[in-house]
Amino acid sequence: MVKRNATRNSILAITKADGSIITSVPDIAQEFVDFYTSLLGIEDQTRPVDDEVFHWGPSLTSELASNLYRAVTPAEVKTVVFQISDNKAPDPDGYTSCFFKKTWNIVGDLICRAVMDFFRSGRMLRQLNHTIIALVPKSEHSLSVANYRPIRVAM
Repeated sequence: MVKRNATRNSILAITKADGSIITSVPDIAQEFVDFYTSLLGIEDQTRPVDDEVFHWGPSLTSELASNLYRAVTPAEVKTVVFQISDNKAPDPDGYTSCFFKKTWNIVGDLICRAVMDFFRSGRMLRQLNHTIIALVPKSEHSLSVANYRPIRVAM
């Protein structure tokens, strides 16, 4: 059953724009990269912010603004972790939020330190910042890259 699902969930071949068929995993992966690079480009698409926008509408009070700069507390980190639904999708390591809740007395201090360090330094542990792109076929027999829909799953 597991082997059948793995085969069903694999992309075994892709037909390129020139009609040739590729079957090697690295070539298939590169075909997807090339397709989306040509579709989306590689340059940053950000535009400068017009400073006038800061004068539109209400602004934060000094009290609320200072609240944005204060340190995050371990109690706040724990509250947020415990508000996450137990049924959320697992991280790439396979652990769900339920695992972290049940083992909080063991892992809570490490989680709090990692989160507080992120807010202090602006740097996140690489292990915590993952995005998985799942390629979902648009039809049962998707043969070209354009017939797959990329779905982003942030971890």
